[in-house]
Parts: sequence; C-alpha cells; structure tokens
Amino acid sequence: MSKASTRGVFLSLVLLCLTVAIIIPINAYATETINAKSFSFEETTIIEFTNSGKEDVNSFRIWLGSDINFKSFKTESGWIGQKTPQGVIIFTSSESVKPGESIKIGVKTDKTNSGINWKALGENEKQIETGKTIPKELPKPINNEKITGENSGNGILSDSVFRIIPDKPNAGSTIRVTGDNFGSLQQFDFYINTNKIGTFETDGKGHFISTVIIPKDQNADRVDFSVKDKAGNEKKISLRIMEAETRKPVTENIKLTIKGIPDVLHRGDFIEVSGTAQPNGGITASVKNIDETIINTRTAEVDSKGEWKVEPIIVPIDAPFGRYTAVISDGREEISTTWIVESGKVIIITPTSLEFNPGDIMKFNGTSPPSKTLEIILKDPLGDEKVSDIIQVSESGIVEFAYPTKANVDKKGTWTLIAIQDGSREFIFAGLGEAPSIPINIEFDKLNYKSTETATISLTGKPLDTLNMLIIDPSDKTKQFS
Repeated sequence: MSKASTRGVFLSLVLLCLTVAIIIPINAYATETINAKSFSFEETTIIEFTNSGKEDVNSFRIWLGSDINFKSFKTESGWIGQKTPQGVIIFTSSESVKPGESIKIGVKTDKTNSGINWKALGENEKQIETGKTIPKELPKPINNEKITGENSGNGILSDSVFRIIPDKPNAGSTIRVTGDNFGSLQQFDFYINTNKIGTFETDGKGHFISTVIIPKDQNADRVDFSVKDKAGNEKKISLRIMEAETRKPVTENIKLTIKGIPDVLHRGDFIEVSGTAQPNGGITASVKNIDETIINTRTAEVDSKGEWKVEPIIVPIDAPFGRYTAVISDGREEISTTWIVESGKVIIITPTSLEFNPGDIMKFNGTSPPSKTLEIILKDPLGDEKVSDIIQVSESGIVEFAYPTKANVDKKGTWTLIAIQDGSREFIFAGLGEAPSIPINIEFDKLNYKSTETATISLTGKPLDTLNMLIIDPSDKTKQFS
C-alpha cells in the first residue's frame, strides 16, 4: 500500500472518530424540555404542558391531521388563543410558563382525535421543542355483568358509608347521594323504604355520587334510605322527609308590585319585568324617559294566582344616559319605580331580534373597544357550545356576529352569546322558536387552580333574584352560598 493510501485511510479513521465523539454526547445527554400529556372523552381533549426545561415558554401552537378539525377551545386565564386559516391554534400570554410550571388547554374536535401535534416557542419565536401527544381515554363505566375476580363479591362492605345532601329533604325535591368504601366498579340500587328510586355504579375506588328525586307523593315522615348491592346486602340511614314546598294560597286582596328592574342598567342590558296584581285582571306598564315623556307602553294579563309578566326588554344601545321611570297601573291603583341608565359596559352587543324562527340567521350587532381581539362563544339552551371564535375588532369598534340556525336540528329556547375581551365578560340572550328568558349562567375563569389561588366565578341571572349555590369539595364537604 502506498504512503498516500495509508495517509487517506488514517484521515478517514480520524474523521470517523471525531464524528462519533461529537454525536454520542449530544444524544446521550438529550433531555425532554416540555412534557405533554392529554386525556380525552369522545371529541373533548384536555392537554397539559409542563415546562421541564430551563427556558421560559411564551407560546404554544397545536394542530391536527388533515381529516379532523378543531370546533372550539378553552384556555387558562391570561392566555389568548387564535385559530389560523390553516387550522393551527396559537396560544400566547404576557406571562410565560417558567421552568416547573404547567398550563392546561381544552379543545373540542369534530371527531375523536388520534393525536395532537404541538410546538413550544420561547422568546423571539425561538423553537424549544415540538412533538405529538396521543390522548389517553378516561376510564369508562364497567357493566356489572362483566365484573369478575375480586370485584364479583359483595358490594356492601363493613366500612361502607353513604349520606344524603341535604339531610332534611322535602318530598318532590332533588337530593345528592354520595358514598365511600363500597365494592369497586359495581352497580347498586337506591331505595326509600321498599320503593326503588335510583341506580348507580361505583368507581375504581369504591366511591359514588349521584342525584335522585324524592317522589312528590312521599309522606312527610321518618323513612329508611338504603343502598343495596346485587347480592341483597344493604346499608341504611334513617332521616325525616319534610313536607313538599307549596305556594301560599292566593288571597282576595293582592298588592300591586313590580320586580326585575335593578337600580342601574346599561345599554344592551336584557331584563325581565314581572310582579303581582289582582287575579284575572290586567296591568298597563308605561316607561318615561329622562324628560318625563312616555316612550313605551305595554300591557300584560294577570293570571289566577295574581302574577303578571311583560315581554323581555332590551335597553337600546343608543338610549340616553339618565334616570327613567316605570309606572304600573291595574285600574285601581298605580305604583312607580325608577332606574338609571349609565355608561359602564365596554362591550355592548344585542341581538337584532329577541326571537328568531328555526332556520333563521341569528344576528348580533354592537360595539367593543377597537383594534383588539374579542372572544365569542355561542351556547344553545342545553349549554352546549355551538360556536367559539376569536375575531379582530376593527378601528371602528363595530362588532357583527351571525349564526345560521338549522330547523329541526338546533334546540328551541334561550341561546346565550358570551363575549370576552380584556377581562370583561358579557352575556347576551336571544330566543329560538320562543321568547327568551334569563337563564342562570356559571363560568369559571380557569380550568384548574393551585391551592393558594382564588377561583373567580361569573354568575348571571334575573336581577334581584336570590341564587343558592352548593360547593362540594373532593372529600364531599359542602359549603353553601346565597
């Protein structure tokens, strides 16, 4: 072999060794900087990103395969999501995800998805990591007939316990039943004395929580509530059933009243006005503006119980600010109430009609702060999300949104449009196939909380109504609010 050939072989070996020396350490010390895990149920998926690296993460991007699309998404407070025409959702925030911190994102797709692609970006759009997460399915209930082995024994154990919430139920009321330390993944029946009123299953830890209705004809007396397994074993507790709640009998002389009008209203507000008067008569309601000029007159019939209600009212988006007066008369007496229309809302959106027919295009118009993004969520009467979108408000501040309803498909009732911008949240109502009413809406500001954080709950309902709310923690401890 010549010296040139020997030298060439030697150089090749040196280069090969250098290549191995360079590559091996890189692969040997590569670590995962972003941990992504997800869980799904049908078309809904929750993704949790945990920053396991050393760099702050400023944004995430997620996308699907070619045969599946995003329908809606939900982010934690402080994060904004924007869907691109290419089907990519970009999540950004002014507060980055620091090492050791995590963020959860919820998405809904048009079909069950097999995986979500993602990319984490740092400062100046620097790519930190990219990957794909395969959702794990949440555990599904197991039918009692399929349970074998250790789960085929008794469902009632010596330390099994259950309780009723509230502990002084009324006939005809709905109660919550919760229990612990029962046989896991088994089916049980729930009884009042010998009357079966419910069936439920325990989870893998022997825990259950369910709601049942006490029959309206149940006698007000002490009864035995019992949980029975398929082998006939049972656990009992004894409680007293209270009388069914009934309305007070209508008297001959019912006072003329009005309710539903708060002290302060804003442009675009939706209100329902009602009251009492002499049964089987009628009332006339007149509204006077700030100049004491009558601008609206409505009539309503009084039913046999002495109750009346006028059609829902929307405060016009161009209503002058100031004090307004409503005068109610039943022909015998007259009462009045006042309120102030003032500036305060930053988002003012109203439907073009209070009631739409099935098949119509449901339209909403209004204004919001210009040159900013506005999140729009439309929910049907069952609370199911039909549309979720991020729109860019123009310099004019004008907002327009439309949804083509489908006859015999979309549910009739009160639809709710939720508009969110810079922490402000407004609920706008419209009826499909019937006049709308003000429902109770509950919205949390985040999907999950740390033990040191405070949950912010947005509630809407009829003005001046009292709402009772029962919060149950994971250990079934309750706290009631009014």
